[in-house]
Amino acid sequence: GVEWSAVAACVALLGGALLFAPPTRPLARVLAVSAVLVLILSSAFADRLFEMTYPKGSMLAAAQNPESGVVIEHVAWDPVARIELSRIPPPDPDTMLYPSIIGENRTFLARFRRMLTQNNYAFTYAVDYDGTKDSLRGIEETIYSAAYHATSVPRPQALVIGVGGGFDILTALAFDASDITAVEINGATVRILTRTYRDYFRKWVEDPRVHLVQSEGRHFLETADRRFDIIQLSGTDSYSGTPGAAHVFSENYLYTTEAFDLYLSHLTDTGILNIMRLEFLQPREMLRALTTAVDALRRAGVGRPADHIMTLTQPNGRFTALLVKKTPFTDSEQQRLEKAIRNSALFTLSAGPKLNAQGRNMYQRFLSLGDPREEASFLARYPFDVSPVDDDRPFFFRYSYWWHLLPDDPMVWDNITPVMEYTVILLVMIIGLAAVLCIYVPLRHFASQGIRARHAPRYALYFAGTGLAYLAIEIALLQKFGLFLGHPNYALSVVLAALLAATGLGSLFSEAIVRA
Repeated sequence: GVEWSAVAACVALLGGALLFAPPTRPLARVLAVSAVLVLILSSAFADRLFEMTYPKGSMLAAAQNPESGVVIEHVAWDPVARIELSRIPPPDPDTMLYPSIIGENRTFLARFRRMLTQNNYAFTYAVDYDGTKDSLRGIEETIYSAAYHATSVPRPQALVIGVGGGFDILTALAFDASDITAVEINGATVRILTRTYRDYFRKWVEDPRVHLVQSEGRHFLETADRRFDIIQLSGTDSYSGTPGAAHVFSENYLYTTEAFDLYLSHLTDTGILNIMRLEFLQPREMLRALTTAVDALRRAGVGRPADHIMTLTQPNGRFTALLVKKTPFTDSEQQRLEKAIRNSALFTLSAGPKLNAQGRNMYQRFLSLGDPREEASFLARYPFDVSPVDDDRPFFFRYSYWWHLLPDDPMVWDNITPVMEYTVILLVMIIGLAAVLCIYVPLRHFASQGIRARHAPRYALYFAGTGLAYLAIEIALLQKFGLFLGHPNYALSVVLAALLAATGLGSLFSEAIVRA
């Protein structure tokens, strides 16, 4: 586990220091003894020291209130994220912020007995499925079912990217999918589904139609030599992955232009891509997904992308499903979807071939343009950056501009915080202060003692250039290996280990190399 790994790392560091640099002065010995005592106490009282607390208002904060009915039963870690499984009371669509993802069938909602969360943020419900279709009655009322209502394929073959608690898989089973490939990147989630809580998830995990694969979605598709009738990504990834990935600008390769090209290439001619995510009152997240889909369709040779896209949205605008086809949506497909949601108060058809001319929302307005130049003008005028992102600039969750630091429009103040820009400024200040305190001040002190180096400006320029080049190579490799290896955490480990080992060996043999 993470906790004992931290203790073990501290033991290794302290043991190495005591072995190779034994303390000789009294203060150093006191500090060494204190460190040993801290490690002993940490091991003896690990349950208290490593007790997890959750910020007020977060997903799992309710678990600390016995009256809430939320009980955290299991916590598991893997290199990608921390996964928590909790026992929960049935959710209430009347009070929930995203009722479209659960529906209104109270009998079905009574089966919502557990929930998986990722880093105490992204959540997915784990329905108690008994293997019968009756236990899933009500799932057809959720926004998860949009693609299945629209598809003209009787028993579709489905691909689910991001399994979580299995809600997408249960939706496919409810609509009698003939084959379901479920791809999940989190090893901790897979272990919960197949081992720790196997009895709870057994009915769908062991269904012969379901094939559970631990992999990253794009990795799987790059090696899969088949096409699917439905490809579904329901809130895959989350903002919580940003700190866990040791990166600060929300890299995400599931929503780039190259990713959309890959999804379209693995759809059958009548296949549907369904991407669902949260949305803002001033659209940006799913609007960017829509602009990316339009861009991908144009690269695939589609002349009128608006005929290939439909969106469903909650009345409060907080959640949206984006449906994309390689071929135009037929009248019968549109009618099927309209009929399925006609009596729903949870979501409406917010964009589609028959609606776009009305221009009632940003999705319709963008799709009604129908011209790449007008679309580019729309993106340039829009108050947030919702232009498509690519693998060289995979910052899907960054919608801000530098001018958002001092915006003239009060709407911008109310709707966005330029986190990336603030982060860059803060990093520059911190690094600048560290450089002054750790480099400039000591050098000035040595100079005052009469210690000087010849050609100091040349050396400073040389090593500054070397450091900048090293960082440029490192950042580029981190970006590319993040995609190649499937997650920034893996990229960070592999790239830094390789660079440090290589440069260390180079330094070790540099004298012999120069002599030769």
